[in-house]
Amino acid sequence: MKRLKMLCAIVLMFIAFNSCQKEEVSATVDEIKLSQQETQAEEVLADVDLLVDEALDLNYGFLKSASIESAVYLSDCPEITVNRTASPQLMTIDFGTSCTGKDGKIRSGKIIVTSTAFNTFPSLRTKSFYNFNVDGKKIAGSVVKTISKDQENNIRTAQIQENITITFPETEGTAKRIANLTRQYQRNTLTNREDNQVVSWGTVEFTRVSGVKVAKTITAEKPLVFKAACHHIVSGTVSFTTSNNRSWTIDYGNGDCDNKAILTIGDKTKEITIR
Repeated sequence: MKRLKMLCAIVLMFIAFNSCQKEEVSATVDEIKLSQQETQAEEVLADVDLLVDEALDLNYGFLKSASIESAVYLSDCPEITVNRTASPQLMTIDFGTSCTGKDGKIRSGKIIVTSTAFNTFPSLRTKSFYNFNVDGKKIAGSVVKTISKDQENNIRTAQIQENITITFPETEGTAKRIANLTRQYQRNTLTNREDNQVVSWGTVEFTRVSGVKVAKTITAEKPLVFKAACHHIVSGTVSFTTSNNRSWTIDYGNGDCDNKAILTIGDKTKEITIR
């Protein structure tokens, strides 16, 4: 009888432990998925920024070394047209139905950029999208930024307002992103585009495909650093708070070019993979 009672107690303890484990795992699934989606959105938009800058370098000759051969993003398949006499000035990057870039990503559709002036600062620039897709993610909406330039250190700083929708591939659906950011574009070595990086901080409201709204905060003390060399966020910390009162942080590391990040909920941490 005692052995039977002990066996029953062990079984009950196992069931309770297994139930707790399942609750702990299920409590982080949504945070992981949302963190992955928003990080992908952040990285796609940083890529687009650097791709547009590369197109401007090629067409305005901002860099003496500018050429398709030295490009990080642009191959010879997009058609780039620039109207310098329009007001505002206009540049269109047309990827057609399928264009594989130097970074291996497949793009289609158009990026349309207007600016008060592409070659002087400060300037106001607007970026919009027409049937634009990159690796199965459809980007729509607009990005407006006011750009100034530190000529001595070759750093451009932009105040950015984003109103973007991203349709993720397969059955993941569409998410909306509204952001107010400060973003610095740093060219550490002028002759090497892979040395470029984008440093961002500010606030983002991300409404994920499930309808849950998330407030995302990035401080200037721990900004996100995106490297062109690997097309990933490599450092910085983000705080997330949802409309249903859940919160967590993501730490992207100390500069290593990888797709790993550390998610922290309360006193628990978990390494996640972005892609």
